[in-house]
Amino acid sequence: GRLQTTAKLARFGVRNTATCLICGQADEDHNHLFFACPYSSRCISALKVWLGISYSTGNLKQLMRFIAYGRMSKFRKQVSFAMLAAAVYSVWSSRNSSFWNASFPTVQNIVTRIKQNVRDRILFVMPKNVTRRDSLWFATL
Repeated sequence: GRLQTTAKLARFGVRNTATCLICGQADEDHNHLFFACPYSSRCISALKVWLGISYSTGNLKQLMRFIAYGRMSKFRKQVSFAMLAAAVYSVWSSRNSSFWNASFPTVQNIVTRIKQNVRDRILFVMPKNVTRRDSLWFATL
């Protein structure tokens, strides 16, 4: 990955610690920051519940694979990938806010923003051939 996590910055001598900037509980690598960190884990869990994804995953790649190959419509996959992209961006943004401003949004705040962002983006590019069932599902989100 190209993201400069604290673990990578510590290896280069830019930072003196590799600890996660959000939780401070482990070294900040990609898997920790986007999946294992309690902050991102709570965000992802809440968003999975929101979309009705009950599959238990151990890391980001497993969740991506589940969405790609899981038994759901193409439209639901698109919404799920939009959620995942928004979650990764938001966690990284929160991490940067923690670094530069020593503060970051609450899990509830970030989840609410992600939901609104995903809804707005999907509505903006809503495909014409969405089934009635998927339209009703999306309307309940």
